[in-house]
Amino acid sequence: MQLITFQDLIRRYYSGEEFVLFDTETTGLNTFHDDIVEIAGMIWQKGQEPKTFQEIIKVNLNKMSDGAWEIHKIPKEEIEAARESSDVLNDFLAFAGDRSLLAHNIRFDYEILNSNLMRSGLKPYQNDQAACSLAYAKEQSMPGRLSELAKYYKVKVTTGDLHRALYDVEVLMEVMNKMVKEHEPEEMQYSLIL
Repeated sequence: MQLITFQDLIRRYYSGEEFVLFDTETTGLNTFHDDIVEIAGMIWQKGQEPKTFQEIIKVNLNKMSDGAWEIHKIPKEEIEAARESSDVLNDFLAFAGDRSLLAHNIRFDYEILNSNLMRSGLKPYQNDQAACSLAYAKEQSMPGRLSELAKYYKVKVTTGDLHRALYDVEVLMEVMNKMVKEHEPEEMQYSLIL
């Protein structure tokens, strides 16, 4: 995986490139062993209405760590009624296409995505260009947790909804919109005046 610099992300965003903001909820924190329980994505492009993807994945409930249950609180019945990993992940790949991925702590989500893809008999994600809001926040001495970063940018967060994949992606989109706007290139600001 090759991390896109913040300046390159801003340039690409303002030139109209699409990114897929995504998040996973998992059975644990081992990227090579644990399974994705829920995956969500959002196509993020300047001036466009975002398109979303969200689905829960059937996993072996015995594999779920106590910590994972405490974090995402996805009902067991929803997990048991969900589709198989290979079907959901194949649909996520179709949704994401070949766009660059962006996540808060991309290393974890990118690694667990590829691990789950390969264990499901699918090819790893083809675009190795990735962006990380956590890395960008650290570069600028901002808070590291997504909830704290949201507070920093005055993005309203409902604590009980955090750690559900689509909600986290929606919060991430609002944070990224404010982050890139704050660093809007001067030529873009000037062009709005003309």
